[in-house]
Amino acid sequence: MKIRRSYRPESNPLPENPFEEYAHEDSLIFLLRHGQIQGHEEKRFIGATDVLLDDTGLSQAGYWQKAFSGFPLDTVYSSRLQRCDKTARRIAGNMPVINTQALNEIHMGEWDGKTFEEIKAYRPEEFIKRGEDLCSYRLLGGESFQDLSDRVLPFFNPLAQKKEKMLIVTHAGVIRVILCHVLNLPLKDLFQIKPAYGELFILG
Repeated sequence: MKIRRSYRPESNPLPENPFEEYAHEDSLIFLLRHGQIQGHEEKRFIGATDVLLDDTGLSQAGYWQKAFSGFPLDTVYSSRLQRCDKTARRIAGNMPVINTQALNEIHMGEWDGKTFEEIKAYRPEEFIKRGEDLCSYRLLGGESFQDLSDRVLPFFNPLAQKKEKMLIVTHAGVIRVILCHVLNLPLKDLFQIKPAYGELFILG
């Protein structure tokens, strides 16, 4: 499996009938990051915090709804968090959406929902330690990126073997883990991958 193409709604607009070339393929994964969220302007650790899409995020969901209109998807999967679920359901229309905790964003434990500045001020040593060991450092009550990988890949790998065209709507952390796996990158390099809000990766 490899990355066939990626699209960002604002900077890399889709051509007319963007997925026509894929309509007759048996196996294809459309991996989509949810749209822009409310409060995105302030840098926060937002993992399990269930924030909503803002107006731009809703517009991005509408963009993909139009793009996928009429395309023969077999299955739609989504994180259980609303920012993904709302995006997935907008695109899926009358199709069922399969929600799973396996696709939820990394859980940031006691940091979840707090700003970077708050953590730097009140947990400076932990902030530094996590930065030095992103893969293995586990926050109190939360997950490390290795934990996230151990949660996501056992769910993703069987899907990658299916003869289906599927849409997966999930989060930046989950996408980074999946693409590190697909590209054979070490997990420590996951922040080299920078999925934008509403960015779509086509895997096949």
